[in-house]
Order: sequence, then C-alpha cells, then structure tokens
Amino acid sequence: MAPTQPAPRNRSSHRLFCYGTLQIPAVMEAVIGRRAHGLHACLPGYVARRVRRAEYPGLVRCPTEKACGRLYRDITAGELDVLDRFEGCLYRRRRQPVVLYGGRRVQAWTYMVAKGREKKVSGKPWHLNRFMRTDYARFMQRFVEDRRAQYRPR
Repeated sequence: MAPTQPAPRNRSSHRLFCYGTLQIPAVMEAVIGRRAHGLHACLPGYVARRVRRAEYPGLVRCPTEKACGRLYRDITAGELDVLDRFEGCLYRRRRQPVVLYGGRRVQAWTYMVAKGREKKVSGKPWHLNRFMRTDYARFMQRFVEDRRAQYRPR
C-alpha cells in the first residue's frame, strides 16, 4: 500500500471511537487507505463481547464496565462512508460520549450493534491481545483483503 498523507484536521473531520478490530492501526489503514492516528479512550457503560461465529466484537450494555479502544480524531466524511460499508448491516454508527485518558469526555461516532441484531453477540468476552495472537491473520485475509472492493469509495 502506498503511503498517504494524513487527513486534514478541519470542520469535515470526525471523531470515531473503535473498540474492536478497527482500533488496530493496520486494520484501519487497510480499510481507509491511510494511516490514522488515535488516542487511547474508553466508552463507559459498555463491554466488548464476541459476535457469534466471528472473530470480532460487538458492544453490550453493562453499566459497571467500560469498553476500551482507540479514538481517531481525523476521519473524513468519505472515510466514514467507507467504514459504514466495511461494518455492514450488523452495526449502525451512533454518537456516544467517550472518555480520554485523564478524564476528558468527548462525543464520537462508534459502531453499535444494530437494533434487532443484539442476539448475534455472545456472552463471551472479546480481548484484543487474544485476537492478535489467534485470529488477526485470518481476519485480515477474510474480512479486509478479500472484501476490499466491497467497501472502497465508489
């Protein structure tokens, strides 16, 4: 993949909180076509659980927990469109308050399990470290590289 310039920080930039595979810089770069820089952040009141028969997670409401991930601050509207197609019908993008390291709260888009599809998420926890050890290579091949034409800009 050819190196690209970072997206400009301006009014058309959006914040996006990612708690699953998109928090991995290489996955995000493969999907949007450039390196995006993110900060560690958490989404209070939710926890990441494995999607049934899949390597990736969905969020489940849990008032005593927090889903940790990465907040990207420079995602363009066009990149959000690409990411919407990448995420598919299981997820819908919604604004949520996320907490940065140090306690600052900001509003950001995040992909939540779509209404009516909650049963697709299991009770099994999803852990980034385990995913990287056991499922990352297969995920990159099956969901990122093999499907790239389905979510690229039109």
